[in-house]
Order: sequence, then C-alpha cells, then structure tokens
Amino acid sequence: MNAHPKCVVQVGQADISCPITECSEHLDETTVLFNLPHDDIIKYKYFLELGRIGSSTKPCPQCKHFTTFRKRGHIPNPTKMENKYKIQCPTCQFLWCFKCHSPWHKGVNCREYKKGDKLLRHWANEIEHGQRNAQKCPKCKIHIQRTEGCDHMTCSQCNTNFCYRCGERYRQLRFFGDHTSNLSIFGCKYRYLPERPHLRRLVRGSVCGGKLLIAPVILVLGLVIGAIAVIIGLFVFPIYCLCKKKRKRPRTEMPWYE
Repeated sequence: MNAHPKCVVQVGQADISCPITECSEHLDETTVLFNLPHDDIIKYKYFLELGRIGSSTKPCPQCKHFTTFRKRGHIPNPTKMENKYKIQCPTCQFLWCFKCHSPWHKGVNCREYKKGDKLLRHWANEIEHGQRNAQKCPKCKIHIQRTEGCDHMTCSQCNTNFCYRCGERYRQLRFFGDHTSNLSIFGCKYRYLPERPHLRRLVRGSVCGGKLLIAPVILVLGLVIGAIAVIIGLFVFPIYCLCKKKRKRPRTEMPWYE
C-alpha cells in the first residue's frame, strides 16, 4: 500500500495516489480533505494551489500570499529593469524579488544576492566570543548583530521584539509567563534544559496544564470575594454608619423640680 495522505502532504506533495496497490488513480480533493487534520488541510490546499499556478504566479516568501507577475513594456534603463521584479505583498507589506523569490535586494542582482546571502548565513551562524555573529529577525528576516547588552532585541527595520539566543519572538501572557520564564511555554529554549528538549516541553506543558486547571478556581474565588464585598458595601456598611451616628447623638438633660 502507498503512504498515508498525511505523510505525503507533510513532504509537500498534493497529488496523492490511491493507497490500494492495484489502483493507479489519484485521490480526489474531497477524499484527501476528509482524511486530513486541520493543520495539514491548510498545507494541502497550499501545495494544491502551487501545482495549479504557472510560472507567472508565486507566493510571498513571508505570508504565502499569491502574486501574479504582469510583464511591463520595454524598459531600457537597467535600474528600472531590476525594479520591475520588485513586489510589495498586499497582505503583509513584505518587499521581495519575484525573479529569485528572495527579500528585495536593492542595487544587487539576483545572482550576486544569492551568493552573498549564502555567505551571510554562513557568517551569521559562526560562533565568535561565545555567541552567534548575527541573528535573523523572525519577521522581516534581516540579520542583526549584537555588540553588547541582553538577549532582548528590537529589530530596527520592523520593531519586532525577539530573543537573540534562539531567534524567537517575545511572547507573553501575565498568567502564563514570558520569554524569560524558565517554566513558561513562551520561555526561551536555552533557559531551561536546553540539552533535553522533550523533557523541557513535558515540564512546561505540565505547568501550563496545571495553570489552566487552576485558573477557573481562582476566577470563582475572585467572583465570590467580589460578591461578598458588594454585600458588605450595600448592607453592612450603611447599618454600621447608622449605628455609629446614633451613638454620637447628645443625651437630653432631665428637668429639675423643687
């Protein structure tokens, strides 16, 4: 029998053969969608769309929004010739080159950019003085080099906050912690059990699950305490003020008789 649709989709194939060995047909779209979980349905539709489009349509490197390139008229200026491949995604506003499917490289042709980008990635991953030479912004993908300071970085291009050590965005929820929390699901992977990722995920997942179970109890307790405070404010406090006012009233003196 052939591979399960889920396995095939995860390696980027949209044309899925029938799992019955004797059958040479491909499964129709409805059958595949019925047998896939939600996350793989999104991938399948994306790969299916890629298979249907021609060379004049490509997805945005950042958000996967499809853009169709429309050829323009004769442009004699070399600079304008390069700029004709400049695409700004209408969904995420990311600037990219349609010709080489890379971030926009002003003043550099595609071949030079590809060569330089490869050298840049190699240099960025090298360890100097105990740290990477540079880290890539998770949103706009430009490389940023840290000369001093903490791991909390702010991209000068798009103002995204991210961690220099792991390259992930800073995320936080007050109840569940942030990127600097050892036991938070949003915590940096290098802060807690970096050499044991499976145990780290298990511990952090357990802590998160425990907090999810405790949260309703805390909410109920807060509502009860709030209700008690309202009752005290509406009934007990006015009665207390009234009693205090009566105590402060001056006593009338008895008349003297001879």
